[in-house]
Amino acid sequence: METWQKPETIILWITIAALFVIVLLTVIIFLIRAIFKKIIKAKEKEAATQLDYQKNLLETTIKTQEMERHRIAADIHDGLIGRLTALKMQQEITNNDQKTIEALHESITIARRISHDLSPPLVEFTKLPELIKEILDPWEQHFLITTIFDIRAAVNDAEEFKVQITRLIQEIITNTIKHADATQLIFHFKQTENYMVICIRDNGKGYDIAKNSKGLGTKNIETRVQFLKGKHKVKSIIGKGTTNIFLFEN
Repeated sequence: METWQKPETIILWITIAALFVIVLLTVIIFLIRAIFKKIIKAKEKEAATQLDYQKNLLETTIKTQEMERHRIAADIHDGLIGRLTALKMQQEITNNDQKTIEALHESITIARRISHDLSPPLVEFTKLPELIKEILDPWEQHFLITTIFDIRAAVNDAEEFKVQITRLIQEIITNTIKHADATQLIFHFKQTENYMVICIRDNGKGYDIAKNSKGLGTKNIETRVQFLKGKHKVKSIIGKGTTNIFLFEN
């Protein structure tokens, strides 16, 4: 019997072949894993780059909007209000037409409110609850407004944060005025050392969230919430009103 025909030799060759196949499969598996890891890392890097781009774009958009608001507010305050005030004084001195004087006074008041809404004065030195009260006060002629302020810790919020919160509230009220047909508004503000919650509820006609969640106002709200790294939830029932809840962690 030839040596290669011996059972021991055959078993040896089979063992060597099996080991070779195992080593080959192991190498292939490691290569595949390495390729997959490389692909995953590349995708993660691409996703991180895209996320950074979106964050930078979002921040730039928000800051550009605020700069434009400040510019318009300054033009209204320095130009329009100044001109209206001068006309009012002239009318008071040279004319007894009380209706014209009252109309000018009302125009100045409206222009001043618009200017303040666009760029709240002394934001840096005003606490957020006070800013919110200033926003809500003029709307009491449109709604029966109930306010609840539950302040459990005095938090010195950053100026940018306060500005964006006022923008969110203004956007919610604007949407309510335009679409809700509401007569009542309940505003609940809670602030602790760890978080801040804002709940705005109206008694309007409500809407189908699934079908009406792509409007410009909704996008503006989502953009600002994302910019502030907060959370936003909407609940709406047809015929029973809408509730907006915001959560921001300190």
